[in-house]
Parts: sequence; C-alpha cells; structure tokens
Amino acid sequence: MKKDGRPHDDFKKFYEDFFPGVYALMQRCTQEKDVSWDLAQEAFLKLYERWQEFDDIENAQAFVYTIARNLYANYYRREKLKAEVYANLEVDEIDDNNYLKAVTSVETERILYKAIDQLPPQTRTIILMNLKEKNNTEIAQDLGISVNTVKTLKKAAYKTLRDLITKDYWWIIFIKFYC
Repeated sequence: MKKDGRPHDDFKKFYEDFFPGVYALMQRCTQEKDVSWDLAQEAFLKLYERWQEFDDIENAQAFVYTIARNLYANYYRREKLKAEVYANLEVDEIDDNNYLKAVTSVETERILYKAIDQLPPQTRTIILMNLKEKNNTEIAQDLGISVNTVKTLKKAAYKTLRDLITKDYWWIIFIKFYC
C-alpha cells in the first residue's frame, strides 16, 4: 500500500485478514486442500509482488480474488485436459456463476464475523450461540442470565451489526453485479 509506515506490516495484516477467505474459496472450487492452499498462496504471492501499486485495501482485495479466480481457471483447464471429459465446454461457462456465488458467500461470512468480533464479549457470545441455532431460552440458561437480557443484548447487537456491516456491504454488491 502506498502509505507511510511499513509496507510489509500492511501486507502481513492483509494476508492474515484475507488468506482464510481466499483459501476457503479455492477449497470450494477444487475440493482439494493441497491444491487450494497452493492456489491461494500463489494468488497472494502475485499480490505481494505488486503490493506497492495498491492505494487501498479494496483494490488489493479485488485483485487477489481476481488472481485466485484466474489461477483456479487455469488449474481447471489443466485438469479438464487431463480428464478429457469436458473437451467441448468452456471453463467460463461452467464456473462464472458458481464462482461468484462462492466469492459472495465467503465475503459475506468474513464481513459478518469481522463485525461480530467487534461486539462486547457477552453480546458476541450470544450472537455466536444464536448463529448455532440456539434459542433465547437455551442461551439464557447456558449463560446464567435472564431471557430478557438475552433479548436486549441481541437487539443492541443487531443494530450495531447493521451499522458495521453497512460499511462493507459495497463489496458484496460489487461482486454480485460487476464480476
């Protein structure tokens, strides 16, 4: 990033934030852990080589997902040729829709959990338990608090989450409509 400070630290933070999502996306695409790891690592290596060209995280994020998609497309083409099963199909016709759905899913989950991590500890615990399909009564019993406290904290959490997620929502829209 073109920022004052240490570019290596900026990349390290970016890598820590976004590598799990890119890896998960490649895992969904390839269904192979080792191949997914290699593709995600290669995408970040290509990003690292051009890191100083990016002015902001959003451009770097778009770049790494685009590179990952292209690396996967190349991998898929090689595998397709090896198998010769789909000799007449274009990789873009097969993968674009599923790839965009997978990217949207991974990014939505990343944005949600990033926002949840910013909640106060007890509220975060309640929301995470709710995501595991526990109802208010179960949550109250597990935490030793009243059901009304659970309801109040959930209501406050949802308002906070809406505010936090709205800031990142553009990324989901970008993927959905421009990729």
